[in-house]
Amino acid sequence: MDELRILSAEVDTLHCSVRGELQDGLLVFLEALKEESQRTNELQVVTWGEQSLSVALRPHGWRSYPFWASSPNIEVAIGGAAPFPPVFIQAHSAYLHSRGPDRAVAEMSEWLAANVMRDEPVLGISRLDLYCDTQNWSPTMDDFDRFHCRGVRRRVYSMPAEDQAHTRGRKPNGFVFGGGDLMARCYDKTLELHSRGSEWPKALWVDWDQDHPVWRVEFQFRRRSLVSLGCSTPAEALAARQELWHYGTQWLSLRTPTSDSNRARWPEAPEWAVIRQAEIGSPTTPLVRDMVRSADELRMIRGLVGYASSLAALGAAPGLGAALARTVPGIPAYLDRKGEDFADIVARKRRQRVEVVSGRATARELQDAGRPWEDVAPRDHGIKSAGPDRPRDRP
Repeated sequence: MDELRILSAEVDTLHCSVRGELQDGLLVFLEALKEESQRTNELQVVTWGEQSLSVALRPHGWRSYPFWASSPNIEVAIGGAAPFPPVFIQAHSAYLHSRGPDRAVAEMSEWLAANVMRDEPVLGISRLDLYCDTQNWSPTMDDFDRFHCRGVRRRVYSMPAEDQAHTRGRKPNGFVFGGGDLMARCYDKTLELHSRGSEWPKALWVDWDQDHPVWRVEFQFRRRSLVSLGCSTPAEALAARQELWHYGTQWLSLRTPTSDSNRARWPEAPEWAVIRQAEIGSPTTPLVRDMVRSADELRMIRGLVGYASSLAALGAAPGLGAALARTVPGIPAYLDRKGEDFADIVARKRRQRVEVVSGRATARELQDAGRPWEDVAPRDHGIKSAGPDRPRDRP
């Protein structure tokens, strides 16, 4: 078998709590947008100021937060009551790999300071996922017993084997170790991408052999484990990501069996030595946005083919042209009943479309992307509430 190779290694997930005071009138403004979203059953897309991060406000909240806005770049929850932070923000993997994690954190902090928080936001780290994508290493069920996890032993933590090893047919497609503050996952990344219809991570793989699977080793660090390792802020966690990777690959390791009954004394397997020494770098590419858009287009084409083939099955002619032609006479009548024009529907969906940020947006792109904040309210949101801004939902 060829030597194990590292295709890419970086930060995959970043969650942050945000402390500080919200801007005056923000919660009242969001409540008005939320009610409009519930009334129209459509997401309200807002572009704040001249920032390149647009978000779509959902008609419902998230957990104890009454307001939840999302995009392919970030998820942001606003309005949490004490003891929760007022804002919780998550950076999506595509955004991190389009901009780089350090730059993404700087942009999110800038966006929060300009549009959400009254003063400079104080970001705390809540979760950080580090990964390494490998090739020429495909674990088998026999390898499961070769893994040694210090955390499981230390916590006297046990999990049924069927919950730790996931299979597809007779072949394993993933293993899970630990839980809570620190978790590790080893799984077939190519299989996951195929099932999700996603292609953009492949743009990051160096010297990828398309004929062989790619296996990912991933560590999920939550706040308590990060703080215990000296990382309280996103900047501290990103600066220490190589050290965190070394800690994770010692907490979990793959061993070469010997006659010793104590698995902890088995020597480290050669393939794990390569994984442990992986450099957690910053693989980024502007192709992420284009590949995400291509995947969206492919999903729509699949849906169109499904509906068109069903229409063709209703008629005598099986061709695609005949199926599409069958729809033309009914479209104007359908739009008349809706009271909408096709161009208006396209314009509305274009406004609702939020894409991965791969660079600073131009003024024209911002105008086309969504609903400018200033079109709804001035800098202080222009809405004064009768009482203090407090969410109606309590944790």
